[in-house]
Amino acid sequence: MGKHKEAIKLAIKDEFLGQFRSAAAKAGDVLPVAWLHDDFMASLSTKEQQALEEIVSEMISDGLITYVGGPKPTYALTSKGESIFC
Repeated sequence: MGKHKEAIKLAIKDEFLGQFRSAAAKAGDVLPVAWLHDDFMASLSTKEQQALEEIVSEMISDGLITYVGGPKPTYALTSKGESIFC
């Protein structure tokens, strides 16, 4: 499952960054809560949810996104994350 899991993680990362890119997001902008929880996360299998947790941790560690708490947590784009769109 190593290669398959890495492919899933890359697809999730692309999906997150694609949401920011399509919204012309700037540093500090957040992923839409409805999209993240109702559309994206609701469609993931158990294995994909595990990969989501890993890639989100990696993206936070890499400084691309930050955690935004709340009743339905989401993630904000950082200035480093914004710079990869250039």
